[in-house]
Amino acid sequence: MHFKTISKNFGLSFCLALFFTLASPFLLAKVTQSIDRNDISAGETFVLDIQIDEDTSIQPDLSLIPADFTIVSSSQYQHTQIINGRRSSIKGWKIKLKTLKTGPITIPAITVGNEETRPIKLNIKDSSNELDLNGEDKAIYLEATVDQEEAFVQQQIIYTISLYRSVNTHYASLTEPTAENSIIEKLGDDVQFEKVISGRRYIVTQRKYAIFPQQSGELEIGQVNFTADVNDNSRRQRSLFLNSTRPVSISTKSKKIKVNPKPANAPTPWLPATNVILADKWTPNTQELTVGEPITWTLLLSVQGLSESQLPEIQLPKIDGLQLYPDTPQKERQLDKNGVMGQRVEKYAVIPSKAGTITIPEIELDWWDTKTNQKQTATLPAKTFSVVASAKVEQPVTPIPQIEQPVQTTTIVDETAVKQWQMIAAGLGVLWLFTLIAYFTKPKVKIQQPAKDTENSSSKPSLTQQQAKSQALDALKSGSQTQIEQSLISLAQAYNRQDIHSLGAIINLVNDDGLKEKLNSIEASRYSATQHSSIATLDKHDIDLIISELISQRNNKPSSGIPPLYA
Repeated sequence: MHFKTISKNFGLSFCLALFFTLASPFLLAKVTQSIDRNDISAGETFVLDIQIDEDTSIQPDLSLIPADFTIVSSSQYQHTQIINGRRSSIKGWKIKLKTLKTGPITIPAITVGNEETRPIKLNIKDSSNELDLNGEDKAIYLEATVDQEEAFVQQQIIYTISLYRSVNTHYASLTEPTAENSIIEKLGDDVQFEKVISGRRYIVTQRKYAIFPQQSGELEIGQVNFTADVNDNSRRQRSLFLNSTRPVSISTKSKKIKVNPKPANAPTPWLPATNVILADKWTPNTQELTVGEPITWTLLLSVQGLSESQLPEIQLPKIDGLQLYPDTPQKERQLDKNGVMGQRVEKYAVIPSKAGTITIPEIELDWWDTKTNQKQTATLPAKTFSVVASAKVEQPVTPIPQIEQPVQTTTIVDETAVKQWQMIAAGLGVLWLFTLIAYFTKPKVKIQQPAKDTENSSSKPSLTQQQAKSQALDALKSGSQTQIEQSLISLAQAYNRQDIHSLGAIINLVNDDGLKEKLNSIEASRYSATQHSSIATLDKHDIDLIISELISQRNNKPSSGIPPLYA
């Protein structure tokens, strides 16, 4: 009995030992985390190392890392070794982190599967704008400057960052400036040069920004942070196994700007700038225009100190005798040491509608000079053109021959000559009688209808009035602006207006304002280089209105017919 008890206990112990031996890689799995150093400043990078002593496919839950930290990069590694036939594995992850927050901060426990690490408490030091390294003062330092401590709302502020380095750096990076309620534009590429200060040579990198505050009050430009790896001789002396470089971080101090609202007497639109230029160009360059023939007018607005998105549309006056059809404006910018220069280019198709002398009045644009704090005015001088009639409009008029009245005369006639003429007339009468008899006795044949006199037909319209109206209605249904224009011209000519050869001529004879607006819209779509978003459409009532105008003007037109021969 005692032997059976011993055997039973031995078997149970053996099974337990075997179970724990097989399960030990899972029961004894351990997860740890550590950081590569404790002396960390705001903006500097450091490495968080997470290890688990088993080969697993499970990944650590990095979402547990607080939002105060930025994950710069991460990598994975694994080590496996066999000792006395026993295999052991270590799997790890290296996560490079940085934070701009200062003071106490905690990296919480990170879970890997069912295991978790212990939290790590840190104390992040405030970053300085300079770094002492290897016994050298200010081996690296940052400077941030602004071109003015006080500005108007939407006025350009030039913000310059200068980085000075007397030592080599690796993996260097510079963050962007931040400012609430502002538009920030980088001005071109970085500029790099050398400068000797107190006998030490520095490599200087300059970066410029244009900042446009969008509301008045106090504007704070946040810190800009520089991070890099630098050679650290003190590490090399302590151990041959330590990395001879270490990460460093320095930051600029924040800048505060007083932003004033626009002055009470400021013009509208509000343009705070250092210079404004208003210019134009005509293509072709000529002083003489022709009725109905388009010419291109290009206007250029150039403003130093504002971006192209801040520039307004150039307001043009209404000019009697000229139709203006705008193209889509072009917006551009140029960057230089003075900041942003915005440009707005507007093009117009200009079509004269009547002959004579036309003057485009002076165009003015008010703006605010931020150097003198005074209102200024950019001016485009007036321009005068001579407009001649189109050769197609005036048709030569053939003079109508005058019909002379019959004049009674008294003539003395010789009686012998009269008898001779009577005999000749009698003979001709006999011949005419024989010809008439031969004509009626000849078999009848089908006589073809002679063609109409081309000269007479050319003087009449090719379409009847009803046909021209039907053609115009069909063109309205097609929606083609070209067909509509041609059909309206044919309609006018069908009502004896041979002098009309363009849509502009039809617009001139129409008195209804609503119809004029529709016809102007159609003409604009014909001559503008871009597709208009909305084009007015004509209907049957408009066609009837045009016909009514044609008939009315024809009835009121003085008659040029031949006076009656007799009263």
